[in-house]
Amino acid sequence: MKSKLVLFVIIIVVMFSFVLFFGFIGQGGVRHVQIYLPEKIQSTISFQNIDNETKIVGISGISGINPTLVSRTDYDYILTIYNYDTIPHMFFIDGLNVNSKIIQPNQNVTLTVFSLEEGKYSYYDRFEPDKKLGDFRIVKVGLLNKYP
Repeated sequence: MKSKLVLFVIIIVVMFSFVLFFGFIGQGGVRHVQIYLPEKIQSTISFQNIDNETKIVGISGISGINPTLVSRTDYDYILTIYNYDTIPHMFFIDGLNVNSKIIQPNQNVTLTVFSLEEGKYSYYDRFEPDKKLGDFRIVKVGLLNKYP
């Protein structure tokens, strides 16, 4: 009788260990790489001369003239900037102190913007600092802390 009880306990322990083992594996506890790739937001814009004025035109990931660029907190925002104008430009986001190198005509640069804080910023051409070209917003996306 006692040997049956010991055998029963051993079977229960083995089954429980089996469930824990496969639960651990199934949740990614033994993977050598990340299951989820870190998200990134990519947009492509260009400097263009429209009606003798410098404008930013959205090409990929964003559209429009002088568009509002939107990123999430805690995410990389990868911005590729082309210069389709005949003069050099330098992209600058005021408040984030993000700026490109000088972009010669028919060249491009890629910037990575990262912020943990929400905010609304303006972007300019460094060579025309008094002329705001558009807005760059960083927003926090997630679950609500309060319910209505």
